Amino acid sequence: MTEKRIDLFIAMSLDGYIADESGSVGWLEEIEGKGDNGYTTFLDEIDTVVMGHTTYKQLFTLTDTFPYSKKHVYVFSNEKAGTKDEYAAFVNGSVKNWLETTEGKSIWLVGGAQLVKKFLEENQIDRFIITVAPIILGDGTPLFEKGARELLHLEEVVKFGQFTQMTYRKKE
Repeated sequence: MTEKRIDLFIAMSLDGYIADESGSVGWLEEIEGKGDNGYTTFLDEIDTVVMGHTTYKQLFTLTDTFPYSKKHVYVFSNEKAGTKDEYAAFVNGSVKNWLETTEGKSIWLVGGAQLVKKFLEENQIDRFIITVAPIILGDGTPLFEKGARELLHLEEVVKFGQFTQMTYRKKE
């Protein structure tokens, strides 16, 4: 198998939530940032995007045009596995099995929390790029579900306006 790199590139609240109680990420727009928090540079580095079905559906509520049309896009979904639409191929099962069949070499794990948990359980996240927003939501969808455990090594911290982005690698 060709060497592949899986990056989790995601934003969360100061108290660790990636979405509020209603599942919305609209709170991110309330915070003053600087530039695009490294998003464009990161997007240029990857060739494949993978996300959960809920994240995929939410994407269409946030934008008028599909932002990843020049990437290979996969959606983990129990309901639609084995099918395709105009934007993505729907898959399910083991992350390791999927990685063996995907042509992607630089893969962005977009989210959500259930898929992050699955990738963690199978030890398949190489780099964690987590942007922390200075907001306390108090409740919502946590980035890491209870029981998640991974020892990481801090590589870089960058400030984008009021956001702090931390890049970690798996501790070898």
